[in-house]
Amino acid sequence: MNENVGRLVKIASIQFERHFDKMAREYGLTSTQMSIIDFLMRNNNEIFQKDIEREFYIQRSTASVLLKRMEDKCLIKRISSTLDARKKQVILTEKSVKLHSKINNFINENQRLMNDNFSDNDLKDLTKGLKKLIYIMEDKKYE
Repeated sequence: MNENVGRLVKIASIQFERHFDKMAREYGLTSTQMSIIDFLMRNNNEIFQKDIEREFYIQRSTASVLLKRMEDKCLIKRISSTLDARKKQVILTEKSVKLHSKINNFINENQRLMNDNFSDNDLKDLTKGLKKLIYIMEDKKYE
């Protein structure tokens, strides 16, 4: 009997989200906000909303609402780009920078959990498979 891979991916995704949301709630965040803080902290370049949409595979409207909520919580600011004043870059506030070490520790702890429970080859195969799944499931127009 073949396993329904899509169902397993969905269940794993839900479990991951719950696990991350549990930690994020301690700081008044969502798992997505936590991931965006981590993404912004790890990048030295100017980051724009478009970059966040691309990184997290989210639509423009979703990103707009998400970033607006983060602004309302004083987690991010949007300031004029140093390269193109017409564009607004997304930057972290001091509040987010302070939270980042906790977020980074949590992410590293989760990676250790994966490393402890999967062989190197299993992790390589899983990563390769997930990247392939993301690629083949990208929005494509159906004719």
